[in-house]
Amino acid sequence: MQAIALRVIYIKIQCKMRRRQTVLKKNIGMILSLIILLISFFIPEGGGLSSAAIRTIGLSVAFLCLLVTEALPLSITCWTMLVLMPMFGVVQGFPQALTGFSNPVVFFILGSFGISAAFTTLPLSKRIMIVLLKYFGKNIKSFLFALMLCILPITAFVSSVPACTLFMAIGLSFLELFENEEDKKATGRAFMIAIPVTCLFGGMATPVGSTMNLLALDLLEQYTGQTITFVQWMSVGVPLVILVLPIWWLLVYKIYKPAEINENMVKTFIERLNVPSKMNTQEKKVLAITSIMIILWIMSSWVSQINVIMVTLLGTCIMFFPGIQVLEWKSFIKGVNLDPVFLLGTVLSIGNAMIDNGVSDWISSLFPSSPMALPMLMVFTVLLVLGILIIMPVAPSVVMFLAVPLIALAEATGHNPTLIILTLGMASGNCYLLPLDTIPLITYGSGYYSMLDLPKSTLFLQMYILILLPLVLWVASSVLHII
Repeated sequence: MQAIALRVIYIKIQCKMRRRQTVLKKNIGMILSLIILLISFFIPEGGGLSSAAIRTIGLSVAFLCLLVTEALPLSITCWTMLVLMPMFGVVQGFPQALTGFSNPVVFFILGSFGISAAFTTLPLSKRIMIVLLKYFGKNIKSFLFALMLCILPITAFVSSVPACTLFMAIGLSFLELFENEEDKKATGRAFMIAIPVTCLFGGMATPVGSTMNLLALDLLEQYTGQTITFVQWMSVGVPLVILVLPIWWLLVYKIYKPAEINENMVKTFIERLNVPSKMNTQEKKVLAITSIMIILWIMSSWVSQINVIMVTLLGTCIMFFPGIQVLEWKSFIKGVNLDPVFLLGTVLSIGNAMIDNGVSDWISSLFPSSPMALPMLMVFTVLLVLGILIIMPVAPSVVMFLAVPLIALAEATGHNPTLIILTLGMASGNCYLLPLDTIPLITYGSGYYSMLDLPKSTLFLQMYILILLPLVLWVASSVLHII
């Protein structure tokens, strides 16, 4: 009894210390952001930057500071920035501060929540899990692989945010099988780290697997008129994901050491899922609609009139139509997380201001303009992106800030900007060194791992991708001539 009492006291002290640390971090974030804004307001123009450009940079840094310290709820941080943009002279008026929300990628996020809701409401995702468990569920090592393998095909066609939420729920339900608290904590740490990172690099497989991919393609077409087809992207993305998965699986298993399971535990888990033996009519409708969407996405490589975002939105709408109605509007709205929508829209608005105020041109002038071999240029791009992700751990902002400078760099060195933007999009998806981006934050809130638990494995993974991504791109472009 005395040991239990001491344990309770220890837990209370730890919780109190964490609350104090959180409050301190938030206060520091607010004060630091305010100081940055004030300094940028009084810095005189010079060095190729106008007053508006300096204020834009200051606002961007303050925005990132608020995001990193989580000083305010994510959506409130975004609203604050949108209001400050016209107040600081970054844009002419409030309507110009909202330009980012007109980007089609914002609506893709909302549409992807519909696809995820259909799979969550119905037991389709659970059926996939059960099939994999029957083949891989003999021990924890194979079950972990089954979980990751189950995530990949879904994140290839659904945005990472709803996919991560879905598999977090599945992972948490599985942890209930552990009676020993230490075993549960160790396995929970492995699962809650494996899920968001797998969702992120799984999104590299197709253009619709990540908002970063679509954002990069949109910027490429906007500034060069060029594009990358669905099949061209998959020819690079799918092999890349296949090569990353086994390395990531081994890293998670070796570093976090989840507790062992047995076949009886797996059998109990399957029973808890409570999935009917046969698919009902609603499940068949979702599979049919999703299959048609995938076919249309692939066909967009040859039929230019097919737009992948329009297909996503239309497919989601059809799920609400009378006679089909696999989704209910009220339940759908409850499951939509608006944080990624506001984050992306705000980042795009600030990015537009950076372009209009000449910040992007100034960043371009900082890059080397000397001749550079294509492989070295791609390595430089990946290294640049991963380096900036440490400072600005919000992936959409990295794509928006670097797209125009990298396009200019590619053209200055005599290379096709298509490959550089493809490199940028894929590299930006690997935003998981620390749990500060939207996707890792989803599972970080579960409390199973600390801020510094993540880089124990993800640092090695990012180093591996730094080497692998340029190599796969070079083979696809120079050897196979796919792009």
